[in-house]
Amino acid sequence: MDDDELIAALAGDDDTARRELFTLHAPWLAARQRRALPREDVEDVLPECFLAAREEARTCTPRGAGYAWPSRELRSRAGD
Repeated sequence: MDDDELIAALAGDDDTARRELFTLHAPWLAARQRRALPREDVEDVLPECFLAAREEARTCTPRGAGYAWPSRELRSRAGD
């Protein structure tokens, strides 16, 4: 499945889609955020960001990269 299909499945509470998005995009997102945050903080927050992306997927039309919503959530939480 491509990212749009995974996000659409994510909106329907498909845990397989959430895991696949996480597997595809979490390593890259984590590496990027480790430049600004300690490793432990990134590892604690990253799974929560993918869960938050599921909530957002329910109300939005999937378009673009599957890392966009978790990435935005991660940046937001990093600011906190």
